[in-house]
Amino acid sequence: METNNRTKVYNVIILDKSGSMSSITKQAIDGVNETIASIKRGQEKHPEQDNILTLVAFCGCEIKKIYEETPIGEVKPITSNDYSPCCMTPLYDAIGNTITAVHRLMDDEKNAIASVTIITDGYENASKEYSHKAIVSLIEAYKSEGWLFAYIGAEHDVEAVAFKLSIDNHLNFDKSEAGTRDMFCHFQSSRSAFVDEMSSMMCNEEMDADEKRKVLRKRSRNFFNL
Repeated sequence: METNNRTKVYNVIILDKSGSMSSITKQAIDGVNETIASIKRGQEKHPEQDNILTLVAFCGCEIKKIYEETPIGEVKPITSNDYSPCCMTPLYDAIGNTITAVHRLMDDEKNAIASVTIITDGYENASKEYSHKAIVSLIEAYKSEGWLFAYIGAEHDVEAVAFKLSIDNHLNFDKSEAGTRDMFCHFQSSRSAFVDEMSSMMCNEEMDADEKRKVLRKRSRNFFNL
């Protein structure tokens, strides 16, 4: 019987584009594009992986799906036409809509990793569909399945917000050109290390699904220190 030794990696980035992000618009675009390039390099290094990108930019006007479950080979750099900050911060709606859509896709996947990164410079202030309680319930449920969540923030109490959202991994960044660049570099390095380690584990046919989820849950709690 033919076995499937490929790992599907769902890379999910939920990026704030509220008005307060306007001071680092160029840095945010450059950082996302370098992240895309980093994922592509990882795909070339590990051809046994299938990297998929979901990139969402959100503000009070819209939750914009720049890329939705798109194979990384088909992803092109984003521009100011894709990312133009304005208005409010519907953080909960952006998280809820995005991760539930990805979860539906992963239901039948045997060897799949989900890495969700949230980048914002402020507090929730505009959601209409999802409450704080609903988001925490989703995150906790998906973490039990081995999903990785990381919360990256600036100009607010990042650690406290991450804790309240039941997110184990958090990173604070300085909202300057250098600070934003350093944040994206740290994120890319951590993501690559996590995916490389977990991809080889997912292809281990001697481990059953429950064992793999257990390892994913353990490793995903210390993402930024890998």
